[in-house]
Amino acid sequence: MKAAIAAVLVSVIGCGSSTPPKPKEKPTPPVASTPAPAKPAPVTKVDMDAPKGEIVTAEVEAMNSDKYGRPPVKFNNGHVSARKPAPTTKTATGFQVQFASHATITTPTVYERSVIVSGGFKSKELYAYEAQTGKPMWAIDLHDDGPSSPACESETCVISTESCTIFALEAKTGKLKWSYWLGDPLTSAPTIAKERVFASYPASGTSEPKKGRPPGASHALAAFDLHTGKILWQLWLDSDVMSAPVAVDEFVYVTTFKGTVIKLEQATGKIRYAMRAKATSAPVIQFDASGVEQMYYTRRGESDKADAPAEEMIIRADHNEPQTKYKAAAKRADYIDRKVQGSTDHAKLAKEQDAANGFSSGAPASANADVAYDSVGVTSVSSMQNFQGSRIVKLRDRSVNTMGDEVIATDAETGTTLWKHKLPGDLKTQGGFLGTAPLAAGNSIMFGTLDGNVLRLDHQTGKQLGAWSIGGKVRSQPVVDSGWIYVGTEDGKLVAIDTKDPTVTGWPTWGGNAQRTGIAK
Repeated sequence: MKAAIAAVLVSVIGCGSSTPPKPKEKPTPPVASTPAPAKPAPVTKVDMDAPKGEIVTAEVEAMNSDKYGRPPVKFNNGHVSARKPAPTTKTATGFQVQFASHATITTPTVYERSVIVSGGFKSKELYAYEAQTGKPMWAIDLHDDGPSSPACESETCVISTESCTIFALEAKTGKLKWSYWLGDPLTSAPTIAKERVFASYPASGTSEPKKGRPPGASHALAAFDLHTGKILWQLWLDSDVMSAPVAVDEFVYVTTFKGTVIKLEQATGKIRYAMRAKATSAPVIQFDASGVEQMYYTRRGESDKADAPAEEMIIRADHNEPQTKYKAAAKRADYIDRKVQGSTDHAKLAKEQDAANGFSSGAPASANADVAYDSVGVTSVSSMQNFQGSRIVKLRDRSVNTMGDEVIATDAETGTTLWKHKLPGDLKTQGGFLGTAPLAAGNSIMFGTLDGNVLRLDHQTGKQLGAWSIGGKVRSQPVVDSGWIYVGTEDGKLVAIDTKDPTVTGWPTWGGNAQRTGIAK
């Protein structure tokens, strides 16, 4: 059925692919007429033993050269219709909604005093509730199932559905602005920056019948005009984007499920660099006062031996063709090891949810799921869409992330481990991560746990400051706004909790903002 649907893609002309010389990240500021005495530049110590990403910019440029056809850019339109809202139940601490799907609810989004949330992986539903009362605002049926975490900005919310469509909606009403059936399946969430939407999709054909798809390319990244849906540019990728694109300043970054990190210009799609890095999370990027890029991500260990256990570590890499500064917190990583994860409870649930969405024989070839299985131990459409990994949150001088069975804080400058918080559970039986990617709220770190709680820790010491019971397994990052916590559960609930603490705020969507930067304000 899904394979038959894929025939609707129609070929048209794509974008060019010439690549200009790589400029400096930011222009050098003009010298003042009476400059202050110069301070000696700090010495940057590079860990010579840290794994180095292999720069493959030329390969990615060749993949996107005129030698090959461009990805498809003309698609059938999607549609939506109004539906009855799922009822809200008041609780002692706020409210909750049990959706009929009883399936995984990915990270919701708070925008303009409403919380916007999927009805579950097995549903075609999207809902908006008043953020502090639970009063229904609007509810719609999408023509495809498996809604992603929404990105909202400029009065517009954008989601991708697993099967197979991107939707741009009016945030206040749920009214459709534009939509495209891109390809089956979509396993990443969209990102919004500078009135553009960045999203990836599987592309089986090309827009130029006389030119084939480049070898090794299975997906495309595209930039869309936020308000009209006009396709601005597109780029061939070696696999789907992990979690979501990340937009910082004038650039957009992606980690693919094959572990490649690519930096592009937002306006043009021109490639600044590509690095084969064995990356296992979306990157976190910031620029220092002189304009030097600093990138934080996690990656697998160096060993390529089939029988070697998976290892994961934190990497900081600086400059425009990234030079590894350090590796940190290296550890055995059963939580991304395919040999361990294939038989876990998490894998079984993901297969059941896939079957309910028409993938009874497993993820389709278009998903390129074997690459994700090798890289991070997930192989179902459901688990690929819900994968948020060991993604870092950057809070001042700290980098904090969840690495399987513990939350780890490291010094952002040196990589030194500052504290750890052990999580309960069994990685080999339950599977996946025992806690979600953390978020920042004031001077604290918060995250959900597989045993059904949201915890709050002091970012300096790791001391527990608070705990809230959710009543269901949590695998997707919670969000916080104006003293409230919002979190989706594995059994299909949205849980909203009033903490009565106004410092619990500032992280209203996955990654902290529509740009998915992962950096606290």
